Amino acid sequence: MSSPKHKLYSCKLALAVVCLIVFSLLGCGYHFAGTGGQAPGDIKSIAIDVLQNNTAQIGLESVFTNAILNEFIRWKRLPIKPRKEAEGVLGGSIAKIQIREISHVDSNKTLTSRVTITLKLNLKRVETDEVLWKKDYSYHEGYVETGNSLDTALLRRQATDKISEYLAE
Repeated sequence: MSSPKHKLYSCKLALAVVCLIVFSLLGCGYHFAGTGGQAPGDIKSIAIDVLQNNTAQIGLESVFTNAILNEFIRWKRLPIKPRKEAEGVLGGSIAKIQIREISHVDSNKTLTSRVTITLKLNLKRVETDEVLWKKDYSYHEGYVETGNSLDTALLRRQATDKISEYLAE
C-alpha cells in the first residue's frame, strides 16, 4: 500500500510532466504577429532603434525601447546587431498616451485612473528600407490616485512599466 507521501509525490510528478508537455506544445517567446514565429522577409539579424516619443511624457522612449530590447535578448532566436551589421531594423513610435479616470470616491475625488499607451512598430529591411512588418499595439493599466501627487506619479510610472513589459512580450 502506498504511503500518503508517495501519493503526493506521484501527483506532483504527474502534474509537472503534464505542465512540461503543455508548455512544450504551446511554445513561447517573442514573435512577429502573423508570421508563425519567423521574422518577416527571412530576416536573420535585427537592430533595435530607439522609439520616437510622440507624447508629452518624458522618458517613455527609453522605457519602451529597453523593454523591447530585453525581450529580444531573452528570446534568443534573432540576434541583435548594430544597424550597420543587421538585416532588419525594428523601430517606430510611442504614438499616444491617455490617462482617464475610471472610478471616483465622490464627484470631486478620483479613486483610480487608467493609463493607456499605443505603440506603432515596424520592421524594415536595412538595405532597401522596405517595410516588412507593421503593427499598432495598445495596452492599459490602472493605478490608484492617492491624493499625494508624488505617490500617484510613482504608481502611474509603475503602471507604465507594466505596460512596457506587456507590449514588449
